[in-house]
Amino acid sequence: MPEVKSSPVKSGGPIGPIDRWIVLGQAPGVAPPGVEPLRALLNTDDRFHGVDTLEAEAPAAYVHLRDALRTLLVDGDARPLAGIADALPLRLVVEQGRVHLAPVAAAGPVDAAVAGLLARFAEAQNVGEWSRLKACGNPDCQWVFYDTSRNRSGRWCSMQECGGVMKARAYRRRQRTADGGEAPR
Repeated sequence: MPEVKSSPVKSGGPIGPIDRWIVLGQAPGVAPPGVEPLRALLNTDDRFHGVDTLEAEAPAAYVHLRDALRTLLVDGDARPLAGIADALPLRLVVEQGRVHLAPVAAAGPVDAAVAGLLARFAEAQNVGEWSRLKACGNPDCQWVFYDTSRNRSGRWCSMQECGGVMKARAYRRRQRTADGGEAPR
C-alpha cells in the first residue's frame, strides 16, 4: 500500500476531538459514511509506512479504542473492546421506532468521542457494515479497507499494490517448491 490518496467523504458531521488525528476518505478501501470514521481510526496505525498518528500526542483512550477494535477485527477477540465499553457513559436512545446507542451528554470530550465511536461500531454491526472491514492480507501492510466485493472475499487493500505483490510471492513460492527447492518460511 505504498501510495495513499485522499478524497472527501461526508462523515455525517464531526466526530469530536478525535477529528484532529483521523483522515476520512483516505484510499484505498474507503467505507460508507457510517463506518468510515472507524476505518480511519484503525488506519491511524499505518503499519506499511511505520507511522502511528495517535502515538505521540493523542489521548490514550483513542489508542486503546483503536487497538481494541483492531483486536476484534483481526483476531475476533472482543474482550478489550468490552472492557472499554463497560467504562464509558453510553445510553440507549429510541427515536422514530429505531434504537441506537449515544454518548451521555455529561461525558467529557474524549469519553464522548470514544463513546460516539462505539455507538458507530454498534450501528455498523447492526447493519452488517463492520463485517466488510478487513485488514489487508499482506503482512507488511495490514491497512484496513472496506470490502465491496459481492461475496465479501476481498483480501487486499488494493489489487494493484498488495494483491499483485502477494500473488507474485505465492507464484514464486510455488515455482521454488516445484523446482525442488525449499519453500520460504
